[in-house]
This record gives sequence, structure tokens and C-alpha cells, in this order.
Amino acid sequence: MSDFVTAMTGAGLTVAVGLTAIARSVRPTGRHRAPRTAAEATLLRPVEALDASRAYCPAEDRDTLQLHLRLGGVRCTECRNDPTEAAQ
Repeated sequence: MSDFVTAMTGAGLTVAVGLTAIARSVRPTGRHRAPRTAAEATLLRPVEALDASRAYCPAEDRDTLQLHLRLGGVRCTECRNDPTEAAQ
């Protein structure tokens, strides 16, 4: 009888560990972001969130919207080039 009890205890523990692993893989961990609602998505475009100004771009030969990057560079939103390098 003790062999039977040992086998049933082992089987029960195996089932419990398996169910715990399945439950942990299925339940949300909180690391995923909730999907954005339509109201949140229309609040601010990425271009508006950056430091932007209008300036002359030599590659486009007109005034364009230019983004000032955090590390000191400038990028034209039309041609994606650095207008200061194009002028040289």
C-alpha cells in the first residue's frame, strides 16, 4: 500500500506543478501596456512632441520643419538630412 500512496502523491505533485506552470504562463504579468484608446492616440503626434522649428533646407530649397535632436543634431522632416551638412 505504501508504494501506491507514494505513486499517487508523486502524480498529484506533478499535476500541481504542471497546473502552476500553466497558470503562470496564462495570467497577465503587468509588463504589457494596455492598448491605447482613440482619444489617447490623437492627443499628440510624435512630430509635435519634439523641439521643432521652421528653417531653410538647402536640399529642399525652401523652408521646412526641422527637428532639433537631443544630442545636438538637426534633421529636416522632408528630406531627413542634416541641413547644416548640406549647406557646406
